[in-house]
Formats: sequence, structure tokens, C-alpha cells
Amino acid sequence: MDRIRVPLSIGRDCRPRFQIDRFMTAHFAGYQPESYFFDHLMKGGLPGVANFIERDFQLGPDDVALDEVGGQFIPRERASGMAFLHDFGCMHKLWDDRAAGEAALAAAMPDSLAKFAHLGQKTRALLAGAAEVVLIYLGPGTEADFRRLQQVLATRYRKHFLLVNVLQQGEDAPAVTDGSVLNLWVNDREGPKIGTPQAWTGNDDSWDAALSRIPFDRMSRAAFA
Repeated sequence: MDRIRVPLSIGRDCRPRFQIDRFMTAHFAGYQPESYFFDHLMKGGLPGVANFIERDFQLGPDDVALDEVGGQFIPRERASGMAFLHDFGCMHKLWDDRAAGEAALAAAMPDSLAKFAHLGQKTRALLAGAAEVVLIYLGPGTEADFRRLQQVLATRYRKHFLLVNVLQQGEDAPAVTDGSVLNLWVNDREGPKIGTPQAWTGNDDSWDAALSRIPFDRMSRAAFA
């Protein structure tokens, strides 16, 4: 019997999570989207992912502080560099005023920490469990960063993971070319969403073609039913 192979977004922003859920819902009967730790985290890149996995997803009140970006402010985790655009009081856009950001961060801290404790527990259980997990990362990285993430995963979970690197056609070059990372290309610079509020979600047709190359055929289409 084939083992279940589960896709997991590891950033670098919200787009992979959106496209994974859209693709899996369309192609696998019974698929139910689930929330995980890295779904909406930004800026930390592959080193940030490795940092959180190595720390077993531990996150405390002293770990998150406001970071200034071009005169605006966003909550950021100190060690990983991950930014929170949808949590810790930040509601989908950066603050213009530090005092307002500090107040919102303090008010939202308990609920956001509880949320990420839950998401950390779910993500840890998925990574440690029997399912074959496909970790999908959007954007360029370095070979050293991919190797480091592979090492951290192997050390902590003692199992194989398929790493997928989604890159922009004509812009990004793959960091790892020895077959240990599956490189896929999309074209998010074109498509019907360009110029609309949904442009951030990417080019659906291009993502369909890319995600179709991931060997989900090893998983029964009834696996989620």
C-alpha cells in the first residue's frame, strides 16, 4: 500500500500555501486544507525554517519584537528572522507608528503564542509521523542553506523528506542540481491576476503545471477521503 505523501509549505511567503491547497483540492478527492507553522511566515528564508525546526518550534514572548523596515514596523522573531504579517497584532500590513505597533504586539502576544504553540505541535507531529512530507519552498536559496535544512531534518526526524524549490522562470537559478532537491519553475509575472488584488496568489495555470511534477501519484487519490 502506498504511503501518504503530504505537501507542506515552508515559505518564503503565503503563496505556496495558497497554491498547494488549491492544487490538492482540485486533484485529490477528500483533501482537507490544514494549517501549519510556516504557512504565513516571511523573510527568514531557509535559514529561518532550519532554525525553528532545530529549536523544535519553541517560541516565547521574548523572541518576538518590532523590526523597522523602511520607516515601518513589523513583528519579527529574533533568532530565525521570520516576520509575522498576519499575527502578533499585525493585520496584513506594516505599522507606520512604532508606539501603535508595540501596543498591538503586546495585546496580541498571548493569543499569537498560543496559536503558534498549536501550529508547532501539529507541524512537529506531521514531520515526525509516518507520512512522506514534501517541503515546498518558493524563491532562490543557496546550496549551503538547502544542505543545512536537509541536515537538520535528518538529525531531528531520522527520515527522508523531498525538498521542492519553486523558482521564477527566467529569473531564478537553482541552487542544488544533483537531484536531491526537485526544482520547479513558475511564471507569476503573467496571468489573469496581474493588476488585481489577487496577484499575490500567483499564476494558477503555471503552478498547476509545476506541482503536477511532484510525484503525488504514489499517493492514492482516496488517501484523504
